[in-house]
Amino acid sequence: MTDIVDGQSSGFWAIAIRGAIMVIAGLVALFAPIQALATLVMIGGALMIIDGALGLWGLLFGGKRTQSFWASVTRQLLAVIAGLLVVSFPVVATSIGVSTMVVIVGIISILVGALEIYVAYISRKIIREGTYWPSVLSGLAYIAFGILIMVMPLTMASIVIRLVGLLVLLYGLFQLFLAWQLRRV
Repeated sequence: MTDIVDGQSSGFWAIAIRGAIMVIAGLVALFAPIQALATLVMIGGALMIIDGALGLWGLLFGGKRTQSFWASVTRQLLAVIAGLLVVSFPVVATSIGVSTMVVIVGIISILVGALEIYVAYISRKIIREGTYWPSVLSGLAYIAFGILIMVMPLTMASIVIRLVGLLVLLYGLFQLFLAWQLRRV
């Protein structure tokens, strides 16, 4: 979550772009899970990198810094790191093992979600009305993804991809709603 303070909506485009990308990825995962599995793994990693990078952009160029700034920066950096791990999956998986890789990405995803919720909670009195719950639900989507990836690492790939697709779709919709709320100012 970018720090969203009253009177500052300059970062809404970054949030809207993140949301649109997430919605597209979620729809692809829902409607073509088997055919898109390998591609979606790479796209998922790229999405995590883009999510973190756009989040950092919104933080650095979005306006006033708040008390949650460093927690937000940490959350965005963790998203980038998880994405880089996923994108470099063949190389990393060879050296540390697939199961270890899955656990690492799952843990980082849970941390990203927890930080998203933490930032929303500590910023709730200063963020614009209508942006608290979308941020909390976005964090919950990341946590659910992290748990799912650790509980069912390589089995039932079609079901996992569909669930992840649904979570990514929901995350994207929450981000689009957040951007819409910011745009209305």
